[in-house]
Amino acid sequence: MPLAFGFSRSRFFKCCINHPANPVICLCLAFSSFTSSSPSEPSAAAGRPATLREGRAEIFTDESNSVFYNKAQVNNRDISIAVSRSFISKRREEYLVRSTKGELEDTKLSEQAKYEEPKVLEALAASGLRAIRYALEVDGIGQVTAVDNNEAAVEACKKNIQLNCSLASSKVVPHLADARVYMLMHPKEFDVVDLDPYGSPAAFLDSAVQCVADGGLLMCSATDMAVLAGGNAEVCFSKYGSYPLRGKHCHEMALRILLACIESHAIRHKGTYSSYYINTHGFLHKGFCANLHLG
Repeated sequence: MPLAFGFSRSRFFKCCINHPANPVICLCLAFSSFTSSSPSEPSAAAGRPATLREGRAEIFTDESNSVFYNKAQVNNRDISIAVSRSFISKRREEYLVRSTKGELEDTKLSEQAKYEEPKVLEALAASGLRAIRYALEVDGIGQVTAVDNNEAAVEACKKNIQLNCSLASSKVVPHLADARVYMLMHPKEFDVVDLDPYGSPAAFLDSAVQCVADGGLLMCSATDMAVLAGGNAEVCFSKYGSYPLRGKHCHEMALRILLACIESHAIRHKGTYSSYYINTHGFLHKGFCANLHLG
């Protein structure tokens, strides 16, 4: 049974120290290596458009950039980076262990099992900030694909990529497309898929589970807290297939509803996965499905 957590950031660090063996805590220990990623105030030098820095990434904030920047989601992006770091590091370790044990002695099998840098998909890119942070802050990451169906968002993403160093330009690839269609057209192609829609992710889940490669990681954020926590049971049932109950347990229940919805979509495609999920703020529910395998 998956475990659920709902606590503040300070309690998260305390729990990391006191219970390092917990699989969820171990998955997110990369948090402790973070420098502060709180966004700096927009600044503009003479003759240069205003910019904002978050983590190692920098984006334009002048009037020409009409794409929405959600300051409240900084911790959400931090968690995505931390979990991706841990997941990619663990995958690399597992490959090295298999190689050392001689499981890849056969030349033909070795070629098929050759280690490749994990590919990442940010399905709803907006300004591309999260995709740029992946490229700059996660070691050993491969190509990062940033998809959005808004032309202004894709143009802003391209500008922000160029604003950052050559590493971002070489790894982040923006695409103008409907995320659902794009994911369906690229089955089992991405090792890490990050879904962070405005509101419910339900409409994207079926295509998302299909585009995750075997053994991959699906990260999913849901900001429709009122619906998941029991504010509107009928809407919750129509989106997630579950009826919520109000009570002190509402946030843990909301997380379980989200994971159960992802599981229902994975099962339709003969999928299996192990899951862990974390809730760090009352307005956000974020779930992680690791080791996803489709039949």
